[in-house]
Amino acid sequence: MGGTLFVPIFGTLSHSRRQVIESAQKADLGPQALLADSLYGSDENTETAKDKGVEVISPPMGSEKKDQLGLSDFHLEKSGKVVSCPEGHTPLHVKKKKTRHCAAFDPVHCNYCPNQAICPAKTGKKAFYLRFTDKQLRIALRRAMADTDEFKACYRWRAGVEATMSEFDRRTGIKRLRVRGLKAVRFSSIMKALGLNILRAAAVMAAMIAGASGQGNPKGGYRTGFNDFKERFCAAVDYFVRLIVNSLIFTIICPKIRFG
Repeated sequence: MGGTLFVPIFGTLSHSRRQVIESAQKADLGPQALLADSLYGSDENTETAKDKGVEVISPPMGSEKKDQLGLSDFHLEKSGKVVSCPEGHTPLHVKKKKTRHCAAFDPVHCNYCPNQAICPAKTGKKAFYLRFTDKQLRIALRRAMADTDEFKACYRWRAGVEATMSEFDRRTGIKRLRVRGLKAVRFSSIMKALGLNILRAAAVMAAMIAGASGQGNPKGGYRTGFNDFKERFCAAVDYFVRLIVNSLIFTIICPKIRFG
């Protein structure tokens, strides 16, 4: 079963990502793609995930200088072949040695290029040379991909997850728990998540009520839906409290009862 995984990642980046991917694959829920922010989008992490058969969709870390041309401004193939420079001129020849690439451009074009001062291609004996490594190539291709509509359409789903986590923090104070110990922290986190889900479910119910009644003001529908939900929730809580109390009473009295 494949898909796109939206998940917050903590701890050492490469280690935590490997754990997330491996645990999902063990449960037969291995994702085909994993959305993350640029902090987790280092070349090391993307390559680690790639070894696991997972594509990391993330903007590359850092940014190129605004007053300089970068490798991503050149027209590149995935193999590392330089098709043309930003001005549209093709290289005289392209070479690759192990993990290093080199593209040579005609001095006739480069000497009179308006971008010569900001171009990464540097002058040599016979040509202007653009040199880069496999890692720089991968980052440049990802940086160019991040500007496409295809990337933005896919990456926009992560914005919803970020909004949810931000609301989780602001409304519940999840970052500052008043308990200690893994079990207590886990229980407190689950209850806070449950409370946030209840609030969001009430908001959805309010929107549905407002839409069904044709009301133009969704706030009134929110109050109506929330109050109705609150009554039902309180009734359920009261039932479970009485059930627990009765169970405790039975546990205390039961040892004193003799049958037969």
